[in-house]
Amino acid sequence: MTDELLRKIQRVLEQRITNEKQVVYLMVELRKLMDREKYNDPVLRTFSNWVVHTSLSYPKGGSTFLLNEFDHLMTDLFEHKKKSNQLNHISLTEFRVALHRCFQRFGLSGEFVENGGAWRRFVQLYSSIVSECPIVFTASKIKLKYIKQVELTGVSRLGTEWRSVDWRLTLRDGKTLNWGFILV
Repeated sequence: MTDELLRKIQRVLEQRITNEKQVVYLMVELRKLMDREKYNDPVLRTFSNWVVHTSLSYPKGGSTFLLNEFDHLMTDLFEHKKKSNQLNHISLTEFRVALHRCFQRFGLSGEFVENGGAWRRFVQLYSSIVSECPIVFTASKIKLKYIKQVELTGVSRLGTEWRSVDWRLTLRDGKTLNWGFILV
């Protein structure tokens, strides 16, 4: 059964990805492959979840990793008075690396992870999908100090090539913060 799944994924990868349906199908099929093969990559899992879910309330690795990154961000801000706008877990660069790693692991090849122009087109399509599908992360396997939940509220366009991922952070004390991260 996995061989058929790999064939389906490779057929999608061999086509030029030009529409949102292809992106959603690819991400869903990759997620199936990851689940069947017990392939653990929290970055790829988060980006896959983002395409199809509106809420993640079960404590899984990807949710925990994301919530923990935001918790560290708040720790730096509140305790060390440092502000950072870089979260590796939601970086498109990390997403690209995670896809490449997954493709290598399963003997798949997709031009869009190698070619800058094709990657930008994929990112535009992906961003369009997730900007219409806010997702709420509430479940962590570890105790968090500041964060209660994070919600992706959208993806904003910054010029022609840059995107900003917009988040609403709900703190344990009930306060909310809006935070934007430029996707690199």
